[in-house]
Amino acid sequence: MSKNQILLSHILKDTLHLNFCITATKNITRAELLLDALTLSEQLPPNKQYAINLCQDRYLFIVAYLAVFIRQQISLLPQNTAEKTLTNLQEQYTDSYTISDKNNAADFYIHPELLSKKSKQPFPLVDIDSSVSISFTSGSTGEPKAISKTWREFQISAQLALAQFNLQNERCTLVSTAPMQHMFGLETSFFWVLFSKLCLHNSRPFYPEDIRTTLNSIQNDKILISTPRHLNTCCQNNTPWPPIKFILSSTAPMKKELALKLETTFKSPVFEIFGSTETLSFASRQITQSEQWTPYQEIKLSLNQEQLIIQGGHLPNPLTLDDIFSLNQTGQFTLLGRSSEIIKIAGKRASLSELNTHLNQIEGIEDGLFFPCDNERLSAVIVSKNSKKSVLQALKKRIDVVFLPRRLYAVEALPRNSMGKIIKTDLEQLIKTT
Repeated sequence: MSKNQILLSHILKDTLHLNFCITATKNITRAELLLDALTLSEQLPPNKQYAINLCQDRYLFIVAYLAVFIRQQISLLPQNTAEKTLTNLQEQYTDSYTISDKNNAADFYIHPELLSKKSKQPFPLVDIDSSVSISFTSGSTGEPKAISKTWREFQISAQLALAQFNLQNERCTLVSTAPMQHMFGLETSFFWVLFSKLCLHNSRPFYPEDIRTTLNSIQNDKILISTPRHLNTCCQNNTPWPPIKFILSSTAPMKKELALKLETTFKSPVFEIFGSTETLSFASRQITQSEQWTPYQEIKLSLNQEQLIIQGGHLPNPLTLDDIFSLNQTGQFTLLGRSSEIIKIAGKRASLSELNTHLNQIEGIEDGLFFPCDNERLSAVIVSKNSKKSVLQALKKRIDVVFLPRRLYAVEALPRNSMGKIIKTDLEQLIKTT
């Protein structure tokens, strides 16, 4: 057996008896998870290289993900399930099949009978340095990029993250609103749980009352995992929330005002993790205490001009981030803005995120953002009952006139995806029809 080959059952030997997942009908241990994955792996289509995992049930997604890995195939995790996205993916990866827990929705359908007759075969060796899955960036700044990751990268990253939050030996239950196909959901709901004593709740609650009901159903300590936009909806009424250990947020930096409101509402701390599809998570912060991010142990940071270079830890090679940062002497960093968001007009400079903050602070603006035009000026799109004239007048009091939008579009809703991000092509299509 080479150094890059392992038995998954061996590396989990000390925790195999512990619960991995809570479903509506039963608790599932890590040993049962691995057996289900082995059982499913023997039934997957042969002679294929890729499996497009469309499972919505968290547990079945994880079973399928492991089964594909055991079968020495690679999971493809699409950024959404739009017909166009899946068609493009299948055209790009011709040696692929779709796998789903919904009947008639994929080439391979996972139904309960498939897992009922358990495998009698020994657990095979797996190569932890081969690609286990390919994720895709959201496409918020252009075409989605394919990012391949190995089992070793996920495992080391999870272990560093667990150490950062002192969760290695905690028996908490995670409740998450993040989809499993998103890197945030994949890391926290699968790998963090697998390499600790944590447990995953199988639900994916969406509305605040669903989240509250799920949290109330759990007797032991729990952690709520979500996004700033989703968490904001949980603060809209005064109904009390059950006690939780902490809230964990990602996908976009949280505003301090929202974090303060959440900590008051939930009476628990709010933490964020910083990362990307390319890097996985590698830093955290509690913005109510400090706006600076603290990298995980073993992560080394340096600056090349204002761009952050990250290396060490789970990363096989150094990566340069497409953002602008400041880095202090203790290794903590502050995000100043994305390099793609820095706008220079008439010799003046501003970031789109800064301009968006000013726009959304105007009373009566439900949602809005700036975006560059072809004429090197800016436009903006808003969801508001305010008149365009009043919005422009309010902006004049907040930003330099050179950054005022030359065109202001009023729409009923911005085309945000399930993680609250706006896809560039969707925004362009919205503007064309407005």
